[in-house]
Amino acid sequence: MRSSILYTAMAVAAFGTLAANAQVEKFKVAEIFREGKTLANQEIQFPTGKAEIVASTGEFDPGAETPVHKHPYPRSLYIIEGTFTVTEEGGQPHTYPAGSFVVEGVNTWHKGANMSSSPVKILIVDEVPTGVNNTEVKKN
Repeated sequence: MRSSILYTAMAVAAFGTLAANAQVEKFKVAEIFREGKTLANQEIQFPTGKAEIVASTGEFDPGAETPVHKHPYPRSLYIIEGTFTVTEEGGQPHTYPAGSFVVEGVNTWHKGANMSSSPVKILIVDEVPTGVNNTEVKKN
């Protein structure tokens, strides 16, 4: 996640310089999140070797939830709309309203759910070795 934040910061800096130099229309940049640890209190570290950033969107109808799963590599969520709940296995639910940014635990069993009566939309950002799937579903 730190590397994607770094890439975003570099892009923002580049666009800021471009705007200043090219007299481009004004725009605002507001940092929405900064964290050095995951939800499971793990230090966030840079990956080694070639990697790719994979961005996806997720939509959850009221009452929908994922199976219990884990991610071997960093995964972050931005809650676009609604309220999303993440529950780590054996832990208490953590509820995040729209505008929240969440860094999920690495190799930590958990599930995500929409426990509200309104739809939920999330942005999912994975940092993985090239071509790798970042979700392992728990087998019963």
